[in-house]
Amino acid sequence: MSLPFQPSLYIFDCDGTLTDTEVLNNQACADAIAACGFPQYDLEYCMTNFVGVAMSEIKRRIEMEHTTVLPDTFIPNFINLVCERMDDTLPPVPGAVAAALHIAQTTLTCVASNGERNNVIKSLKMIGLLDHFGESHVFTKGQVARGKPFPDLFLFAADAMRADPKRCVVVEDSVAGVTAGAAAGMHVIGITAVSHDKQRATELLRRAGADAVFDDWAAILDYIS
Repeated sequence: MSLPFQPSLYIFDCDGTLTDTEVLNNQACADAIAACGFPQYDLEYCMTNFVGVAMSEIKRRIEMEHTTVLPDTFIPNFINLVCERMDDTLPPVPGAVAAALHIAQTTLTCVASNGERNNVIKSLKMIGLLDHFGESHVFTKGQVARGKPFPDLFLFAADAMRADPKRCVVVEDSVAGVTAGAAAGMHVIGITAVSHDKQRATELLRRAGADAVFDDWAAILDYIS
């Protein structure tokens, strides 16, 4: 199995694809929700249901489920929690940094993330990739009307990078991201390197429209070479 065409652009997700932040982000999400009076949305729930989902969409879902309005401080509190905890440690996904740099030797690359922009920029800086991409090649959901699972962010990134969506390859770890990439008409590679249940994650990513799913970056490099 190999990549069926020569891509003009690789679009990487950030959390769970380049940076190993899924537990950090989802624990912060659970804590921010609990502070609003809903402790039932614990880490396990957030890891199962909210990976790759924008905080604005999470806020909307909770408000609909409980016929309530969360405070305006909900998302800022989440951002602050992530930033505080990110100061301690933030590892890259194993092999991600070397893979991103290797791919960039021959093909354009960028990042497109549903994360809050400040957090995405900081996390890329902490793993040493911000200087490589540059902020102008980091795209976040605040730049479009709709984040993932809608295709808007990937299409925005492709347009900004002057790439044909049909010749773009997306690398994603979340169902929302894979759904968005497939809806954008792009070739989507799923990665389960930091998934807590790789078998289930593989099934969900394939069901969401991933063209191929791999456990690690080494396998992805073999696939695209």
